[in-house]
Amino acid sequence: MWTLDSPNKELKVMIEQQGDGSLRYCVSKHGKKVIEESSMGICTDLGDFTDGLLFEKEERDSIREEYSIPVGKKEVYTNHAQELALCFRAHESEFTVRLRAFDDGMAFRYEIRTSGKDTFLVKGENTEFRISENCDKLWLQDWIPTYEGPYNARNWDKSMNGQPFGMPSLFFSETDGEWIMLNEANVINTNGSYCSCHLVGNENRCMSVGFAPEEKGKPVKTRLPFQSPWRYAVAADNLDELVNSTINYNLNPPSVIEDTSWIKPGRALWSWWEDMNGAQLYLESRNYVDMAAAYGFEGLTLDCGWDACWVKDLCEYAHEKNVQIWIWTAMQRLDTREKAEELIPLWASWGVDGLKIDFFENDSQHTMWQYNMLADLMIQYKLMINFHGSVKPMGEGRTWPNFMTAEGIMGMEHYQWSDLPNSLHNCTVPFTRNVAGPMDYTPTAFSNLKNRNTTMGHQLALPVVFDSGLTNYALALRFMEGWKGTDFLRRTKNHYQGVKVLSGYPGDHAAILRYTDTEWLIGVITSPKKVVTLSLDFLGEGEYEAEIYEDSAKGEMISRTCRKVRAEDVLELSLLANGGAGVYITRKLEPLSFGICSGYMSDRYTEYPGKDAKMLQGSEKVEWDEETAGFVLNGAAEFYGKAEETKNYSLRLFYAAEEPWVMEFTCGNFTATVKMPASTAIRTFITHEIIIPVNAGDFTFRMKRISGKAPAVWKLKLIDNDPFIPIAYGIREENLCGGGEITCVDGIAVATGLGWDAELRFNEVMVPAAGRYILRIIYAAGDCRDISIQANDGEVINTYLHSTSGWEFPTWEYVGEKEVLIDLQEGKNRIRMFNDHGLISHIRGIELIAK
Repeated sequence: MWTLDSPNKELKVMIEQQGDGSLRYCVSKHGKKVIEESSMGICTDLGDFTDGLLFEKEERDSIREEYSIPVGKKEVYTNHAQELALCFRAHESEFTVRLRAFDDGMAFRYEIRTSGKDTFLVKGENTEFRISENCDKLWLQDWIPTYEGPYNARNWDKSMNGQPFGMPSLFFSETDGEWIMLNEANVINTNGSYCSCHLVGNENRCMSVGFAPEEKGKPVKTRLPFQSPWRYAVAADNLDELVNSTINYNLNPPSVIEDTSWIKPGRALWSWWEDMNGAQLYLESRNYVDMAAAYGFEGLTLDCGWDACWVKDLCEYAHEKNVQIWIWTAMQRLDTREKAEELIPLWASWGVDGLKIDFFENDSQHTMWQYNMLADLMIQYKLMINFHGSVKPMGEGRTWPNFMTAEGIMGMEHYQWSDLPNSLHNCTVPFTRNVAGPMDYTPTAFSNLKNRNTTMGHQLALPVVFDSGLTNYALALRFMEGWKGTDFLRRTKNHYQGVKVLSGYPGDHAAILRYTDTEWLIGVITSPKKVVTLSLDFLGEGEYEAEIYEDSAKGEMISRTCRKVRAEDVLELSLLANGGAGVYITRKLEPLSFGICSGYMSDRYTEYPGKDAKMLQGSEKVEWDEETAGFVLNGAAEFYGKAEETKNYSLRLFYAAEEPWVMEFTCGNFTATVKMPASTAIRTFITHEIIIPVNAGDFTFRMKRISGKAPAVWKLKLIDNDPFIPIAYGIREENLCGGGEITCVDGIAVATGLGWDAELRFNEVMVPAAGRYILRIIYAAGDCRDISIQANDGEVINTYLHSTSGWEFPTWEYVGEKEVLIDLQEGKNRIRMFNDHGLISHIRGIELIAK
């Protein structure tokens, strides 16, 4: 019998060798067992190391170190453990079980040394975790290759027998108040020495370790000397101790990066949620950069659709404003070293700051090697990492400090095609998946009313409740400027000094505090309607000021209040079902400052409040709350102003509309009929922009509703930012070359049947000056198709047009846009569009915009 005590002596691991030479262990904390007698061992082609072990010696060590990483849930990580190595001999090999006891858990791994061989086969493990009989609350994820499933609350029963479950897995004893979490560590950063594993259930409270299903029952071929991944169990007295556990990081090797100054945690804007083809638009991407720079967010993530011809240009534009650029790619483009060594250096040379690599969806040993290979190259070229469609984190962020986040979570994107994730899931993952490491949930989406089932307050709180080194906000440009909750997002930080669970229970609610030296942010979410009472005893002496963001009565708007608070105060939040709240506390509340304000976010503007407009034809003024007042455009309304000079301006409307509507807008001799998109709800304010000419001097804006349900108008903003004026070219018969045909859709000529020998040519493209232009292709597509573009006799741009159907059945009705950069000469130019090896999407026309 061997025993290993934690540094504080409260946790004890006991290992006993049986008569047949096998090993069993158990774990107790505060004198009570949390893991009952469980098997240890590994079976290989060198021999079976599950029994017949001959003890040789024991080695003990004490570990005490502190380290920091650029990304993490706390400023300083403490690795304090006692270690015991039990050395045995069997099958002419040295077999070691190395164990570590921490104050909040334990871990062990297997080690094999032998002579005369470089490789061997691991047939399987005999690793068990027999959970204490008092642990009758379980949260388990049915195993799925993407790890994008719920953590289901369940009980021990026969249905668990032989069923695979993903890790981490959570268990709770109401009797003892102890929380147990099972997971593995040090897997994807070992050059593919092992596969990722899952747990196999058993009704008799036993969870055993099983190989990745992708291994198809075959043994794992690995190297000698051998070290298995760590198998570990967190044993926490409360949820705060659980969330703060860093055992998996402590079990990984130290950083391989000496200079981490280039690694920057971030909050990024991300267009994909609202427009899956948004990354196809260069100009819109610049607008996102402008907003990130003005609001103080650190980055922009370009998802599927970005074009190689303009990413470098966008990186230069963004870096001038201190904004990072992340680009998405499928891992299939990088799945061999040869592919990765070609593309990763290229993307780094463009100035890209990080890669979002998607669609691993595999736990095999080979896939673990791919993670390591890609991480090595990204470290070499100073690129930050976001693995998507990925395995759960296992502490590799210590070895790779540029590991900012990973998916492996059923996140916000699932609203696109289902009614999950729900509030129950959101209230569970802070205590399951997020404990293991940062997660790219992509929080704060509220525009999809069809599937979204949580309130605005719930969505607002998620970036504080959840931890991620890169937080990608699922908010489109048009929603951010008009949403009150954006101010709370701007209050959040890209990195915190620590985290504390103020209140919570998996599936019920979560109140999470994250803090710096001088600022405290609280995110609270709930599943049932409830009152959450929070102690503020984490504050120092004296008076502080709190800014509280809560749901309106129906959860369709955000209400903001401010109050004085002290450490002895208790904050009481009345939360709606599926609701939430955000709280920001500091010594003295200061107005939010702006960063670089230019381009789309130019600070050269005049604001015209809706409450000051003249009501016409039955329009009526309305006050929605103390901060938001305007009018309902039943008929018409007029605004009066004065312009300094005659020129084109951007006019940005802030409004809410349950359905699309049509507006006639007049300013002087200028009249335009504008189709206005819905904002999804009458209390959800968005922005929509049109370009208008305004003469110097006094002017009158007149807006009139032509059709559609009456919108609510909050305000107008007239912006002097030299807006881009497109030059449009429609489709004509003379544009067809070598085949194809023109059809009429909604009164618009559309070129179809293009590709192979059929080209589209624009031979009379006139521009006023030579230079680089944005070419915008207006098209419709039921699938993704390649297209090549050539201006005059210049370089051919090979790209593709993404499907415009979204998640619906493939259709050719929805219109989309794609932008590339092309060089044109002064005067007349020729532009040809073709595809030598396939068909082209349906083209509706092109537009040119001077860059």
